Amino acid sequence: MKERYEQGNLVWVAPGAVRYTPEHVDFLLPWLLHLREGTGPHEPSGGYAGKSKTSRSHRAHFEAWAQVAAELDLRLSATGLDRYLVEDAICRQIPVAELARRLGMDEWEVGRRIRSAVSYISSGPCPRWLNCIDCPKYSKCRRKKRAGLTYADWKRHRRRNWSKAKIPHVRSGT
Repeated sequence: MKERYEQGNLVWVAPGAVRYTPEHVDFLLPWLLHLREGTGPHEPSGGYAGKSKTSRSHRAHFEAWAQVAAELDLRLSATGLDRYLVEDAICRQIPVAELARRLGMDEWEVGRRIRSAVSYISSGPCPRWLNCIDCPKYSKCRRKKRAGLTYADWKRHRRRNWSKAKIPHVRSGT
């Protein structure tokens, strides 16, 4: 079992099945501090009641979760200073209002920057800053031809598309 859902919500994912989709990233970010130490969320009980199969591996038991943490850290490092907002709000559970007060920013600005950073790192098997053709995970990538964008370019490009799509053209005169 690689993923487990309860009432339509993801409650567990195996380290080898992580694809860095928005659902997987939202599930794993609160666990990031534990993942760095090599411990991840435990598989919920249930399912097969008999004796489980044991498998041997040539890896340490903590290695898979540590690799997931390393990939999340790599993706977060591409977001610049917004990384620290994500770590404080999601990993350390500091309320957004408290972060805004400490930083002297508006609460909506802090929340927007957190959502933007999480959205940027939730890009699937390929990180957003890589061209998918050059990506080592090219065979698993669904977006075959995607240009790599830095975090700043991605935010700028995304905002430009939002403003263009919502403004209707109005004629003046007769």
